[in-house]
Amino acid sequence: MVWVIRLLVAGFAALFVIIGARALLDPQTIIAQFELGQQNATGLSAIRADMGAFFIGTGLAALVGLMPGKREWLLGAAAMVALAFTGRVFGLISDPLTANIAQSMIIEAISVVLLVASFAILSPRRLAPEPVIETRDENLAPEPFEPQTTGDSARPIG
Repeated sequence: MVWVIRLLVAGFAALFVIIGARALLDPQTIIAQFELGQQNATGLSAIRADMGAFFIGTGLAALVGLMPGKREWLLGAAAMVALAFTGRVFGLISDPLTANIAQSMIIEAISVVLLVASFAILSPRRLAPEPVIETRDENLAPEPFEPQTTGDSARPIG
């Protein structure tokens, strides 16, 4: 089960890094894929910087999250995708829902579930039993109280 989750997250990460690399190297394909319309130099620069950074950063965060002791990075990747999903929800207030928007929202929702579930499944507490702390049978308390019988303490107070 753990290896299936790792492979799914690695596939997600690879897909995001590829989309980000395409945004950096060939923004025209991103323009067509995301229906962004005609872009001037400023728009192309924004696609390279913003979309490239989002996809590559999210993909790399997911990959780092697969490393031992770094699973928290999966939540960072999940948060990035959840923010993108939230942006689409805000867009639905003013824009109509199209098939491409619905498809993107479904992919984003599945991605968030995958990343959060993988964080839980790859939990070190699930993978390893809790360590048992051994207690010694030592008496850590001082010796039983023995009243002092010499000197002033031999007389009762009062």
